[in-house]
Amino acid sequence: MENNKKTIKAVAPFAHPGFLNFKQAPFAAWVINGGQVAQEHYPPRWLHGAAYRWELPTIWKSRKEARLRFVEPVSLSFDSFPDYARFEVVPMFWDCWPRYFEKTCRWLRKHGVRTAIFSSRQTAERMKERFSGKHEGWQKIDVIWCAEAVDESVYQSGKLLKDRTIDLLEFGRSNDKVVCSAKLAGVKIDGAPLQHVCTKQNGKFIFTNEQLYGAMGDAKVTITLPRSMTQPEVAGDIETLTQRYWECMFSRMVMVGHAPQELVDFIGYNPVIELRDDISAEDLIADVLENIEIYQSLVDKNRETAEKLGSWKVRMKWLMNELDDLYTLKDISCR
Repeated sequence: MENNKKTIKAVAPFAHPGFLNFKQAPFAAWVINGGQVAQEHYPPRWLHGAAYRWELPTIWKSRKEARLRFVEPVSLSFDSFPDYARFEVVPMFWDCWPRYFEKTCRWLRKHGVRTAIFSSRQTAERMKERFSGKHEGWQKIDVIWCAEAVDESVYQSGKLLKDRTIDLLEFGRSNDKVVCSAKLAGVKIDGAPLQHVCTKQNGKFIFTNEQLYGAMGDAKVTITLPRSMTQPEVAGDIETLTQRYWECMFSRMVMVGHAPQELVDFIGYNPVIELRDDISAEDLIADVLENIEIYQSLVDKNRETAEKLGSWKVRMKWLMNELDDLYTLKDISCR
């Protein structure tokens, strides 16, 4: 019986010299799980600006192959270059915030995308409605929600909470909209000043990646808030699971803040000590630190859950099973 499904091959995300690209981890997991790959053809550096701003014309597209591309709306044309002009592209999206929603929809429609993958459940639901086939002039698209994950190999389970030397570790985006740094400076734990470490100073990272991983394995508490709370001007009402939650769960830090509902639904419980109206964030952090040993069982459970559900190896295997209904994951000639 003839197989009419296209063979799907992934293309490596662009490797920016000197910078980590979080999209490299899912691509590596695709390869580890036996997915087919295609050669990347990014333009020379002096043409990068043009590849970001303008697109190549579509003359003819392959009827036999599709390309899995790892993309962000802000750099959509570059991230999918030049395959949008030659192949059916299956885009896997991160950071599709409300400001990019219409732009993304137009791009999907322009390039005749048949399957699109989103890291945010809320965004996936809105895209599924837009491309349900119910709206005149809009084609139907298979929309897949694939929750965020991480490369688990770089995160240490670390010491027991009682033996860790950093009381509070803050990394990534600023939490100033929710937690007051000045008030934290006055917190004392068992009479001693709070050992508070921030990986950013004056807007610049002062930790190498290796130093950050080490600090995460030596920190008792961290603050975890969705971008909808720390940068609502960007995220709007999109409350999504980001890799920070998995990083903290793998590292066995107590998370104080707020868990996105999609994380709670995905793993079946809330792994975060939630902020409350009856106590300030600063006092809640102090209370957790003063009773840190009672949270050991929680962080152990979080680590076990992350090992089962939070790695890209696991998530990509699931995604490949989803795509296998729509595409051929192995080259037909190899069967």
